[in-house]
Amino acid sequence: MFTVRYVSELSLRGERAERLLRYLLDHGADEFSITVMALRDAQAPFADAFEDELGPYERSPTSRRTFAVGDATNFPRTVRRWTLNASSLTRLLSFMDSGVFHSPAGPDGWLEDLAIYRHGELALGLLSHEQTGVLRLTLQEHMEVTTLGIRSEANPPH
Repeated sequence: MFTVRYVSELSLRGERAERLLRYLLDHGADEFSITVMALRDAQAPFADAFEDELGPYERSPTSRRTFAVGDATNFPRTVRRWTLNASSLTRLLSFMDSGVFHSPAGPDGWLEDLAIYRHGELALGLLSHEQTGVLRLTLQEHMEVTTLGIRSEANPPH
């Protein structure tokens, strides 16, 4: 049974985000979704580079649960998704060198709202602009994540 806990930008700063993502990969996470953004009718070299780099890992869009503010139960919507493995994670992280929440909107394109899935179930859902997210793990996994230095809270941020 999964328990929902909340993470913040502070809890995933620095190496902690990569530690968490690698932990999830090692514990069965097998796909991710992220929103690739660009301004209308504008060149977006950052977004294009992401598309090119992660293209080999892209899967067909499908319905998945996502995280929304004030809704820990999430709601399904059709999302783009990519295979999560050691190689794709390394490539994904190369586009998030300022952190998993930090990808400011701009003319080059940007990324928002990373979600990590394990067998089709949401394990981690982030909201970039709100700098918060949910972590859906077993109680044992939450304890293991805490030992990695990643704090989570039982209640959503206010």
